[in-house]
Amino acid sequence: MNDEKSYPNGEWTPLQAHASGRNYFRGEWEGAPVLLADFGEDHDGRDRFVAVTGLLEANGITVPRLIHVPDGASWLIEEYAEGRLCSSGRWSGALEDQVLEFARAIGGIKAEQWPHGAPPLLSLDVARLRFELGFFEMHFLGGLLNSPAPPEAHAAFSELAASVAEAPFQMAHRDYHSENLLVKSGGGMLVLDYQDALLAPRCYDLASLAVDGYRAVPSAFQARCASLCAERSGAERVEFERCALQRSLKALGTFGYQITRRKRSRYLASVRLTLGHALKYLRSAPVPLDFLEPLLVQAKEVF
Repeated sequence: MNDEKSYPNGEWTPLQAHASGRNYFRGEWEGAPVLLADFGEDHDGRDRFVAVTGLLEANGITVPRLIHVPDGASWLIEEYAEGRLCSSGRWSGALEDQVLEFARAIGGIKAEQWPHGAPPLLSLDVARLRFELGFFEMHFLGGLLNSPAPPEAHAAFSELAASVAEAPFQMAHRDYHSENLLVKSGGGMLVLDYQDALLAPRCYDLASLAVDGYRAVPSAFQARCASLCAERSGAERVEFERCALQRSLKALGTFGYQITRRKRSRYLASVRLTLGHALKYLRSAPVPLDFLEPLLVQAKEVF
């Protein structure tokens, strides 16, 4: 299966479809198991992945080792790590500490460390935050629920995005949750799927962990994430909660798209979990989202 893509000779076994749209294959390179990641036409994504790999490694954050990055190709080969995703299995105290420590380390990376020659460092600014909430309107409310948002929704979502964007920014993974963290069979943890790293509101990665749609998140862990934001940066609870609300609505938009447009029903489980998170933080919105609560409650009963 290496003809049209010019993959290296050998057997490349496709893995489960990935939410990003990239294609992953397991195979061998020089006798060792490896992972081939094909970014397709997303050349920017591939370049960012390579750049951020070096950036995270330089800051003590363990990621899969890059093995072969051919010039001009859509794909690259990286280390294949045996282990389990943190979305499965119980979190020990040590694992929780490691997850939170990596979040701290990523947030501590300075913008001036961004690699020279890499694609520009992006920012999760108010325009991007508003786009994500528009995605929620389109693909979750309108798509999955078939309940288009009322006229007042756009202004309310726009105000939520503006409020989240008022916070100081720092480096963020952008998609920091249990499905992108792997516990290696031999010990240690790897961070995955980090090519979208950018500058984001300072609570973003911890808020992402708090509204993780891939595992049941204990309320005590959510409280710890909020407390860490306060301890590390002085963020008030409402700042954290609004960031968590925006992130949970963004995630529902992504899951709605995956279910309705890409026919991936496995994301229904993530919808059920994330609906609970969105409802928990709904009251923190700067402009009341009263119209949204009955829709989310009804969806929670259906899904």
